[in-house]
Amino acid sequence: MGSLFRSESMCLAQLFLQSGTAYECLSALGEKGLVQFRDLNQNVSSFQRKFVGEVKRCEELERILVYLVQEITRADIPLPEGEASPPAPPLKQVLEMQEQLQKLEVELREVTKNKEKLRKNLLELTEYTHMLRVTKTFVRRNVEFEPTYEEFPTLENDSLLDYSCMQRLGAKLG
Repeated sequence: MGSLFRSESMCLAQLFLQSGTAYECLSALGEKGLVQFRDLNQNVSSFQRKFVGEVKRCEELERILVYLVQEITRADIPLPEGEASPPAPPLKQVLEMQEQLQKLEVELREVTKNKEKLRKNLLELTEYTHMLRVTKTFVRRNVEFEPTYEEFPTLENDSLLDYSCMQRLGAKLG
């Protein structure tokens, strides 16, 4: 019980890594979970550092993954159980994953946008259908109680090719 409140024995070490093998070394150290990094170049701005592109790529991947997980949970699709922290994939595989995730994000955003448009169209069409039903019963009631008017020519009696009939239709419709 006493070791719970004690810190682990630590040592300070400085690593010099070649840029070609830095990813593999850092991912192996990160998987161990026993390393803490200290910034020795505090006076250098973050935009002048060599690894800024990789950090931005990781942040972009994280943003895409968070979006995909939100959409999956919103759709009530169960996520598969997996390791809490899987091993780091090789750098080449990370680039392939980035391409696939970006394509998935674009497709999912497009599908979501189309779904919202379809939902909006369905709502409008439902409103129109309801309006037509209400006006149909209203028009039927008015026709039953009012005398019939000869405002519009009937299609059975007059032909639509007759010019006077066309004029009367144009005059009455507005």
